[in-house]
Amino acid sequence: MQELNHSQFLNFLRQRGIEISVKDGHLRISAPPGAVDPQLHEELVRRKPGLLEILQVAHASTSPDALKPMERHRGIPQTPAQQGMWLIDHLEPGNVAYNIPEAFVVEGPIDTGAFQKAVDGLLKRHETLRTAFYEEDGELLQSIHPDICAQVGFTDLSMVAEDNRQQTLRKLIQEHGRQPFELDQPPLVRFHLFRLAEQRHVVFFNIHHIIADQRSLNILREELSALYQAAMRNESARLPDLPVQYADYAIWVNKHLANGAMADQIQYWRTKLAGVPPFLDLPSRRLCSSPRTALGATVPVVIPGSLLEAAHEIGRQEGATIFMTFLAAFSVLLYKDSGKEDFCIGSPFTHRNQVETEPLIGLFVNMLAFRCQMTGEPSFREVLKRVRSTALEAYERSDVPFQEVVRALKPDPRSERSPIFQIMFGFNSDTVTGQIGVVQIDTQPGTARFDLTLQLSESSDGVDGSFEYCTDLFEAASIERLSRQFVAVLDQIVQNPDRRISSIEILEDEKSEPERVLDEGTDSSESRSGWMGRLARRLPSRLKSDQSRR
Repeated sequence: MQELNHSQFLNFLRQRGIEISVKDGHLRISAPPGAVDPQLHEELVRRKPGLLEILQVAHASTSPDALKPMERHRGIPQTPAQQGMWLIDHLEPGNVAYNIPEAFVVEGPIDTGAFQKAVDGLLKRHETLRTAFYEEDGELLQSIHPDICAQVGFTDLSMVAEDNRQQTLRKLIQEHGRQPFELDQPPLVRFHLFRLAEQRHVVFFNIHHIIADQRSLNILREELSALYQAAMRNESARLPDLPVQYADYAIWVNKHLANGAMADQIQYWRTKLAGVPPFLDLPSRRLCSSPRTALGATVPVVIPGSLLEAAHEIGRQEGATIFMTFLAAFSVLLYKDSGKEDFCIGSPFTHRNQVETEPLIGLFVNMLAFRCQMTGEPSFREVLKRVRSTALEAYERSDVPFQEVVRALKPDPRSERSPIFQIMFGFNSDTVTGQIGVVQIDTQPGTARFDLTLQLSESSDGVDGSFEYCTDLFEAASIERLSRQFVAVLDQIVQNPDRRISSIEILEDEKSEPERVLDEGTDSSESRSGWMGRLARRLPSRLKSDQSRR
């Protein structure tokens, strides 16, 4: 069977008359006689944790109202997630921490005229790419410009000496990625083409997070490719009509928030997070005497396939997804490094519960706080059980905007630090075959949104990722050591998941055995380069599922 993500697999089942539902934490299957053969049954068992999770998420939506085109007024409300980003930009003008730069190496020529037509078509198709954000009479609103252009830039680097070409490209990409947006001046997306040679180009775009999430980037890339190919043939792209626009969702979600249906969910978060320490400080964190900037850097993390498979197996034994398993491992690392038994880790949660939101470019992200409690001398298996229970509870109460959770907990308003959590975790477990000839490259713009973020992505070879850290708070050497320690902790966990976490050893300077094995088989210049080495990945040929990183 062709590897499908969980959403696609559910569609595959529905086409065969097989319906999957969730009740009391268990999967329920309704199928015609003989529809579930032994092979399909085995596949259902293998996918059970992920299917259970995605169905729990879908069940979390509390509004019975269907999402449909809404009546438009002069001022369209911003969603709560957009309001948070608007306020950050308002308080810190020029902050580029929420820029999302992307770049791809394309083997072959590029017709700049056709590419411009593709960009024009993309802006025409998605209203959010033509949206401005502003404040009026104390309300945070957004408005859509009927016609606007994003002029594609072009830089020819083919005449630059080959020895300096990549360095020049990287410098230019970073400069473009750090260019701030003015949120009241759309479009909040920019495009640029770099020619490296006649048959080699780099496609770059930079989009503000207020109008996009990770799923949006996949949609943008796929539709831009379809529009470009159609422009090259002087045809119209065969893209399905959009059922709604992001503005319809913004109106819908604000109406949903105003009806008081989330009181029980808010009370859950108030109870769940009561008494949690407001900050988690790692020993390597240094005091920042001046106001913190958004400057950041990254340190790579590479986990071999053997550890990934072992982690998958432990997760299957406990009915946990790979996201839950790695979140539990990360929480153990933080416990060992800080000595704290009670803290929160944040994670972005894609909230596309309505099928109408699937093809939209827009911001559908909420932040979830996962409380990690290491009391009682638990084993890793027990920690994983706790994390799984916490995660499933959180998914069922994910409608509450994070700003409402913060408001309910009433943190110290004088603190300049992020409330509830300062450390983030994300995991993307989609492994989709890429399009030949197109390779994504790292565009890290040198910013950090939180004190520390661990972002991991599963691949066929294992797990690649990075620690993103605030350079005002951490030295590079400290995060490099933390990266080595994470691999070492994971190695000890998979060898004996029933071992008490208090007995897990933290390596101070020496590398773990998995890292030594990797170093022996990996060219050091490639493993350290990051931007076109081990962190390069293929351009997805279909939309990725944002659910997979949980």
